[in-house]
Amino acid sequence: MTIIGIITAIIFAILISIYLGPFGGIVILAVIFGLVLSTHQRNKKMYEDIQRIKERLGIVDRNDFHMTNEEIEEELELEVRSESEQKELEKINAEIEGELETYLKKENEKNKDMDNDK
Repeated sequence: MTIIGIITAIIFAILISIYLGPFGGIVILAVIFGLVLSTHQRNKKMYEDIQRIKERLGIVDRNDFHMTNEEIEEELELEVRSESEQKELEKINAEIEGELETYLKKENEKNKDMDNDK
């Protein structure tokens, strides 16, 4: 729909410029300026509407370049905590694996002894 309006406006501007002669160039520039300004205003309105929709839905554009010092410190603390928790989990996993291996060895020995008794 917008494309049809733009094409119609351009054709209309060319026809006016043909009939007006030397003033036609000025009319074409004025029409082009009006179309560009109209498009800019529509884009600005759509951007504002999208921002309102994001605000209502709770969608936040997180811009890392405009973080405050407190936010940066909190993020770094979270990373340090997650790394230390990861190391603790790795230790616990190693202990569990060791216990599981010893349990499996004992079970295998029991099964071998039971097989030998039969």
